[in-house]
Amino acid sequence: MKPRENYNPSKNKESQSEEGIYRPGGFKKRKRSSEKEQKENWYEKFAKNPEIKGGEWTSEKYKKAIKFLGWDITPNEIKSVTKKATIIGLIPTLIGFGFLYYAVFMEEMFGYMPMFYIAMPLILLPILVMYFFNNYPLKAAEQQRVEALTYIPEITNYLVMSMKLTPNLEKAVQFAAEHGRGKIAEDLEELVWKLEIGEYSTIEEALDELAYRWGEYSEEFKHGLMLIRSSTVEPNDAQRRQLLNKAMEDVLEGTKEDMTKYAKSMKQPSIYLYYVGVLLPLILVIMLPIGSIMADVALANWWILILLYNIIVPIGTFVFAKHILSKRPPVYVPPKIPRDHPGLPEKGHTKIGDTTYPVWLLAVVVGLGISLSFYFVLSPTLNPEPAPYAPEAQKEAYIPFFKISGIILGAVGAFSIYALGTSKDRRKVQKEMMQMEQDFKDSIYILSSRLGENRPMEEALEYTGKFLGDSSVAKLFNETVGNLRTMGMTIEEAFFDSEYGSLKHVPSELIKGAMHVVVDSSKLGAKQASRTLVSLSMQLKDTSQVRKKIKTQLEDITAMMQSIAYFIGPLVLGITTALQRIIMDALGAMGDPHLPEEGAVEGVGEMGIEGMLGIFGSEEVLEAVPGPTFFLLIIGIYVVQVTLILIYFTSRVEEGQNNLALKASLAKSLPIALIFYFVAAFMATQMVGIMG
Repeated sequence: MKPRENYNPSKNKESQSEEGIYRPGGFKKRKRSSEKEQKENWYEKFAKNPEIKGGEWTSEKYKKAIKFLGWDITPNEIKSVTKKATIIGLIPTLIGFGFLYYAVFMEEMFGYMPMFYIAMPLILLPILVMYFFNNYPLKAAEQQRVEALTYIPEITNYLVMSMKLTPNLEKAVQFAAEHGRGKIAEDLEELVWKLEIGEYSTIEEALDELAYRWGEYSEEFKHGLMLIRSSTVEPNDAQRRQLLNKAMEDVLEGTKEDMTKYAKSMKQPSIYLYYVGVLLPLILVIMLPIGSIMADVALANWWILILLYNIIVPIGTFVFAKHILSKRPPVYVPPKIPRDHPGLPEKGHTKIGDTTYPVWLLAVVVGLGISLSFYFVLSPTLNPEPAPYAPEAQKEAYIPFFKISGIILGAVGAFSIYALGTSKDRRKVQKEMMQMEQDFKDSIYILSSRLGENRPMEEALEYTGKFLGDSSVAKLFNETVGNLRTMGMTIEEAFFDSEYGSLKHVPSELIKGAMHVVVDSSKLGAKQASRTLVSLSMQLKDTSQVRKKIKTQLEDITAMMQSIAYFIGPLVLGITTALQRIIMDALGAMGDPHLPEEGAVEGVGEMGIEGMLGIFGSEEVLEAVPGPTFFLLIIGIYVVQVTLILIYFTSRVEEGQNNLALKASLAKSLPIALIFYFVAAFMATQMVGIMG
């Protein structure tokens, strides 16, 4: 503990000025809504610059969405968005059709069937762009509603706590605006400011307006606000508390029902994501080359396979996954670990043992090591010659198996090392903080019971610290007590002082926010602080239960997708790649000019080569199908893409907006998936005697 003479209790005075509003993480000033420049949403800017007259927008749902979001857009500007979006979408479409006309009719670069494949996306593009911009306000409002599910119980709890301590609506709203998070807290802050400048004559009028505005998106919050407002006219203290308790219970119950509903609504689309993004491409990868030859139609040209597997399917799967995830309530916000957190290496470096290394250097060394070992060691000894009956075009474009696999695995290995190196150390700290948050939830009961015995905060903290033993929360409370006794700080300074506060290096918004609420309520006495802690513990407990419920609801889907991403998908795709080579070699053998026309391949019989090719397609179609090594490359890239998307989806379902957990999952899963893919492809071809 540093000596008291180094501590200057006046250094935080400016940050605690009247105009400043405390936010978890430090004392910060937050300007009132009317004093700050309103930062326009990109959609608002797009709607206004330039403005296109579009007539009045008459749909009530759009008006309500814009009012709820607080966007400064007129009905005419909303209508103009659709027209501008359509024009923007038409520009690449017209350019694309101009290129198609030149390529097909002027230069005869390719036939009518490829033109049809390219024309369809060009026609759909302006429609998709128009749909996106047309529905964006509704989607944004719905997203705000989903996010608000996390903060509605918290805000209601702050309102109820304040009303129990002091039955004054204006103070309760100020308290909730100061300590709350999300859009509701911002709306409450704006409400207080409008009340001060006279836009509302009474706090009751302001709350009524807020209740009905939010009522379109959260009926339970509207009902809770009405009960809280009604409690002010209840003369009996017991009845008033009963109304406030009912408001909190109704909001918690309604929020849990809403979150459960959202979790269930994610389940069926998640199954569709598996079918469309994984299962259907697995089937098509087998059927397209065979169907192309059988139907004598260019369905499996190299550019069609790239367009389908490396562009359309990945983009479509990712967009659908994002749509499903938009329905996931953010029931838990994980601690964000700053890069300058004590004990962490400097940015772009990672610790291995006691030594710090640049992450980019490790990534380059690993990537090059994998690629060069495949190129110089495995490729010369294990690579096969081109298939003996492959078309000449495929023989000319032939790239050895282990050279392709070495290039892809080297690139993925470098990415994985970089992702792991930039997340490993911070992820370790994050897990420690998450465990600390869990311990903190348990410590609340002990702390509240000591305060309920009318003990001073210092004594209650000391007792709780001793009771918890060696846990991180115990160390936090013990350090706080040390600040109180050794440095003569106030309770607030002991926790939140910018230099010596016990929470200085605790990057948990949950703990910081909760302790600030406790500190504020403790100014009214130990009993009031105890009641505040009881309410807070109930809120945290309900939030934790809902989080577990959502995870349980989707556990079978995420487990299935993880097994597909890691194991089943790469295995099936690897075997399919080998199967494609077998089929192409067999069909190529039918047209080998060096063999007799009759019976070029055993079983052809009297039909001869021309008869067989008449059944299985022309030589042009056969040559247009990419060779096995090029096919291996296309599908290998697809394995990387689909693994990225599936791991992104499952990580967001389980962890929420936790980028550290996502990077760690991707770093581990991508190499595993690719190894399974290449091993399956190699072993399958070895088993049938094609390779080796």
